[in-house]
Amino acid sequence: MARQYTNIIISAASLFIGCLLYVLFREDTYIGNIFSHLPFITALRIWVSPISCNFVKFYFGDFLWGLSLGFGLQVFFTSRTAEILLCGCVTFLCGLIWEYLQFCGIISGTGDFWDIVSYFCAGTICIIFNLRRENQ
Repeated sequence: MARQYTNIIISAASLFIGCLLYVLFREDTYIGNIFSHLPFITALRIWVSPISCNFVKFYFGDFLWGLSLGFGLQVFFTSRTAEILLCGCVTFLCGLIWEYLQFCGIISGTGDFWDIVSYFCAGTICIIFNLRRENQ
């Protein structure tokens, strides 16, 4: 049961921080636009601007969202190795499909190779973390 709570906390924290990165660094996105009218958001954007770089702006948020998906899926499955691997693979495949749809112009976005790498890393970390916890 402790494994489930850990997965829930990591999933929720990753989702929250990923959304926060989009709000603070990607004001041209849907999420960024939703929060742009709040007066303190502009002040926060100015305050965090020194750490703005392509990694933080474009890739780390997607990595965190992939991490959130992977750990969130783990909550609903047992700790069997096959299911842990499946959750990590589904995380990567969802990211891959998302980027492919962007690449084809079906949804807005760039379809970036490094975003795919971010989703792969997120799925891999989810697998490694949960396999290690299963073997303890």
